[in-house]
Amino acid sequence: MTPPPTGPPLLRVFPDHHADPVWDDGGMVDLDHLPISGGLRDDLRSWARQWEDLLGVREQRYAVVDDAAHAAWRRRGRTLALRLQAELGDAHRVEYRDWDAPTTG
Repeated sequence: MTPPPTGPPLLRVFPDHHADPVWDDGGMVDLDHLPISGGLRDDLRSWARQWEDLLGVREQRYAVVDDAAHAAWRRRGRTLALRLQAELGDAHRVEYRDWDAPTTG
């Protein structure tokens, strides 16, 4: 039998379709249930919507066509993960999960 993990729970920052971009072992975490600032909550949701735009979800393209914008989006995600860790403090561990997008061409 595997012992339960020790230490604070792990939260991962990564996008998915029409979802808040923070996840734990049980699935998506509703940002409204985290003790974080409204500004960070809004920024995380904006970042997730930007991913859908970059990927072309509404157009059903599902591939990134702007590599520079994708690189900037990834940098912003890492920054948001650091902000989330700072606001949550020692109550959670936060990791940014990089996402390699399919490209066209």
